[in-house]
Parts: sequence; C-alpha cells; structure tokens
Amino acid sequence: MECQALLINDALRLTLAELESFFEIKLDLEEINRVFDDAENDQLSFKYYIFYKEKGFLLPNWEISGAVDEHEPETLFLKSIGGFGKRKRFDIFFERNA
Repeated sequence: MECQALLINDALRLTLAELESFFEIKLDLEEINRVFDDAENDQLSFKYYIFYKEKGFLLPNWEISGAVDEHEPETLFLKSIGGFGKRKRFDIFFERNA
C-alpha cells in the first residue's frame, strides 16, 4: 500500500497511539497536535508532517509522515518510507485494523 487515508478525528489519535505501541516508538506529539490545529484553522493549503524519523546505521532511514491535501482537508494521508521491513509491518498494521 502506498499510504493510508485517515479522517482527522478522535479515531486518528487512537490509531496513532496504537501505531506507537505496535512499533514500540514515540511519535512527535507536536506534529500530531499540529494536524488537529491545522484542521480547525487552515483548510485551504497543503500540509506535510513528519511524525517519526529514525536514522539507520546499517539499515535504511525510516520515516512515518503524513500529508493533508488542500482538496481533502479532513483527511490525513499517512505513509511509512524506508526502514528494513518497516513498510511491510506498517501495511500489516492497517490490514489487521481495517
């Protein structure tokens, strides 16, 4: 899967908390709060968020990021980039929670 389309609501906060638990990581709370602030205050522009970034020593860097398109301001498009096997686990997380 390329990315996950998630509505910006309370269920999104729960999904992100479950994602943290699944990967045993800590997502950037300021970025998460910025998603919700932007959803209330700026529904006209494209936005990009980086929730987690891990530098790889021997393995590729890994990033969990999201974007909100100006044409769909109520939706966060979440994706996992890089990381050895992380994208597959990301897809599995959303398949089992569908």
